[in-house]
Amino acid sequence: MKIICDKDKLNEAIQIVSRAVATKSNLAAIEGILLVAENNSLTLTGYDFEMGIKTTFECDVEREGDVVLSAQLLGNIVRKVNNQNIYIECDDQMNCIIKSGYTQYNIKGIDSTDYPDFPSAGKDNSIKMENSLFSEMCDYVIYAVSTDEKRPAHTGVLIKLENKTLTMVALDGYRLAVCERQVDFEGNFQMIVPAKAMNEVRRIVGEKDGKITIFASRRYVMFKAGDFIVLSRLLEGDFLDYKKAIPSNFSTDLVVNTKQLSDAVDRVSLIITERLRNPVKLTIDDNTLSVKCTTELGDVYDEITVGQIGPNLEIGFNNRYILDALKASKKEELIFKFSGPLAPCKIIPKEGDDFTYLVLPVRFKND
Repeated sequence: MKIICDKDKLNEAIQIVSRAVATKSNLAAIEGILLVAENNSLTLTGYDFEMGIKTTFECDVEREGDVVLSAQLLGNIVRKVNNQNIYIECDDQMNCIIKSGYTQYNIKGIDSTDYPDFPSAGKDNSIKMENSLFSEMCDYVIYAVSTDEKRPAHTGVLIKLENKTLTMVALDGYRLAVCERQVDFEGNFQMIVPAKAMNEVRRIVGEKDGKITIFASRRYVMFKAGDFIVLSRLLEGDFLDYKKAIPSNFSTDLVVNTKQLSDAVDRVSLIITERLRNPVKLTIDDNTLSVKCTTELGDVYDEITVGQIGPNLEIGFNNRYILDALKASKKEELIFKFSGPLAPCKIIPKEGDDFTYLVLPVRFKND
């Protein structure tokens, strides 16, 4: 292999592909990046058997070939050299020269035959959607994904297509986030995508224009966005029947200003620590929402004006769960719906139906 490529393009590709590289493995090859030079382009692949990222960009290929190079070493080299052009040459014994300006590295590569095959997700179930739609739906739900490995199915995002309705769902046992959109493509599938893969795709898509294609199979999902492909093994197990978890009857509704409530909860949270995780107490009384917290460090009181329909109520929440939902909503005003001090709180936008959130309350010690 013998190529000349642009430093910035190579550096960007390495940084993104490296997120799918194993940090420690008995197989040295998957701690590296597979480089394949052909047809005046360079393809980089990172794959750790759970997730893979692949990208291709144009470069000058003087001799086609492939090699696996240490992801960490290659990334450090490309980041630190100070010339815009980078020259890479590898012989049949995997002896590699990397040159940029006066700087030259002679390193040992790994034969590409030791690198695992990149699985295919198939194309039987595929949908194409705007990047903006994928990003929006992902942002509305990803915050609620569980980190508890005892329930592996809940460490991912449920993606379901049924009757031209695309749904994303995340939950962790204490909160639930659902986002539904009507779409104009046919199909019928359901899969659970690991949160890591969803976050990587979201990061790659960014705020770019264009479309993302999702290919789903029984074991894998593949996302293709621009010059990048992200492949992930799907999670197995039973996902909660989220529709049954959402209450239908409520007694008290609040219309709240998102920023005002977020600021108030944030202020009272200053006396909450890892050791002192007391709940935030919300008291609804005559269009006033008081926000209180008491820990060994002291106590805090704040209040905001709200629109209230229904009886007064006192209820407690984990401060982080409320703050996360408020931040993810990206809405100026929200409706909080309550049916009692120990029942889940439903949060929806004041206008539109972009999402449905559910947050479980915390029981006070004296209850």
